[in-house]
Amino acid sequence: MASKLDEVRALTEIGRTGADQVTYRAVIDPVFTIGPKVHGGSLQMIVARAARRALADLTPADDPRASDAVTKIPVAISSDYLVAPDAAEIDFVVTIRKRGRTVTVLTVDAVQQGRTVVSSSVTMAHADSGPSHHSSPSVLDDSPVEPPADGISVEGSPIADVIHLGPALDMVLDPATFPLVRGEKGEPVVIGWVRPKEAEPDIEFAVLVGDISPPVVMNLAIFGWAPTVQLTTYLRRHPAPGWLRFAASSTEVGPGMFEEDHLVVDSTGAVVAQTRQLALIPAAQ
Repeated sequence: MASKLDEVRALTEIGRTGADQVTYRAVIDPVFTIGPKVHGGSLQMIVARAARRALADLTPADDPRASDAVTKIPVAISSDYLVAPDAAEIDFVVTIRKRGRTVTVLTVDAVQQGRTVVSSSVTMAHADSGPSHHSSPSVLDDSPVEPPADGISVEGSPIADVIHLGPALDMVLDPATFPLVRGEKGEPVVIGWVRPKEAEPDIEFAVLVGDISPPVVMNLAIFGWAPTVQLTTYLRRHPAPGWLRFAASSTEVGPGMFEEDHLVVDSTGAVVAQTRQLALIPAAQ
């Protein structure tokens, strides 16, 4: 039986327009929602899958670039959320804009009920490997590789009433960075651990983790749905097996919008993904 992650990432080709455009169809399960709407990171994860498959499908087997096409990953994904998607059938129209030896650029439009709901630009290249030339200290340096015994498991908690991803993944929050559970306020920083159920993390799962945290403004007692306006994800390398750790934070929480950054590292401490999104302050505020 396929996992929930494999099911939502399954793409069916429904048509081609010339040599550089293909359309796929996916079905998004309600598991991949925050409140009533599709989770932004989950949608971007499918965008990543569609881009990877399109580059392979649209490169003929006898093309000298064929072997290179199947090994590239989306190193940068920039998504504009035009309309909040529903958990239902959704089409992904993928167009190759530039083919290069080092970098290939595609666009991916997510279309639902005849209108584009999310428009993305995807930059494909080879993942980093080997030791880094430099790594700055981060808030995750002192966090354990696996969740602590007193970690807050999202599945089965009141948070699961809003974040419905429990059947697809395990997520544990650091209680020290989630003062909400103690009825307190704190800095807009949340640390946690995530892994997929029935599998090890892969590069596409890392995209989802780049938007996994509850809105960090909850630590400021600002509650409600915080719609994503724009989300940019940088993928650095394939994750090692085990838990992925994330730190979500905000530098500027304005009266109407806030930015939220995610740093995602794997079980070895290597940086796997970095994201930044611009989101709206919940309307209830």
